[in-house]
This record gives sequence, C-alpha cells and structure tokens, in this order.
Amino acid sequence: MASGSVTDEDLGEQVFRDSFAEFERGVLQDNILLCDQKSGILLAFAAAMVLVCLDGCRDPIVHPILLRLLDRGAFAVGAIAFLFSCYFALQTVVPRIRRGSDDHIYWESSVFKLPVERYVARFREMDSQVEGENRLRYLHSLASICRIKFRHFTRAMYLGELGFLILIVASIGRTFT
Repeated sequence: MASGSVTDEDLGEQVFRDSFAEFERGVLQDNILLCDQKSGILLAFAAAMVLVCLDGCRDPIVHPILLRLLDRGAFAVGAIAFLFSCYFALQTVVPRIRRGSDDHIYWESSVFKLPVERYVARFREMDSQVEGENRLRYLHSLASICRIKFRHFTRAMYLGELGFLILIVASIGRTFT
C-alpha cells in the first residue's frame, strides 16, 4: 500500500471520533438547556419572593422599635438575597457569544457572511483535519459555556436558599410577636 493512503482502520477511527464528538456535543447541549430551564424556574420563584419580602418590609406588625427594625431588616436582607439570586439566574441564561472565531461552526463566523456560493466553495476547500479541529474547538467552547452557566446557577441557588431561609425566619418571628 502506498504511503499516505487511507486504511480501513483509519476510516474506522475517524468514524469513531466523529460519533464521539457528536455524542459530546449532544451531552453539552443537553446540559446547557437543562441549566437554562432550571434557571428560568428559579428566576420566576426568586422574583416572586422579592415581592413577598418587600411586602414584609412595608407592613410590620411588631410594635417595639427594636423588633420593628429587626423585622424590616430580616425582610430586606431576604429581598437582597433573592435579588442577587435573580441576577445570577439571569447571568445563567444570557447568550454566551464567542467573538473572533473564524470557522465553519460558529454562526457569527465571517464565513457565514459570505454569499452562499463562496461559502460552499470555502467549505469544499477545507481539509478534514481543519474541519476536525474546528469541531474540537467548538466542543471546548461549549464546555466552557456549560461551566460558566452552572457556576452562575449554583450561586443563584445558594442565594435563593439563603433568601428563603431568611424569609421563613422573618415570617416565623412575625408570627410570635
């Protein structure tokens, strides 16, 4: 066999790599969607709880001044925690746009701004190694997006939990005064 020719083993390895890359892309996309959905639910809950906390600040039932300050303070701290939870939930769902990429995968790439005939010609000129590298860069970018989203979602969850605990304590305190 001549050097440089493609063997069945090489083709099999390429098919395996292609299918594994497609599997990785699917897993990353699924995780991104799941995180966005959960963040949307958390955002709606936290926003509603901000209103509950603000309502608690507005109409204190307790009479002594120190208890009134503690009561309002607890509801205000709860509202602040929920507001920050909303902020991080929103940070989770904002689009992560990677600028500067010039490949055949990223939708803002300059190649997609070409007329269709020139785009097709550029695609046909690209060798398979460059195509594979573009795909790997895209997967790496998706993994980075996934990490950032889950970091923001985790912060939003912790702050939402904190706000909820403070709201419960403030509500219980109001019940016994």
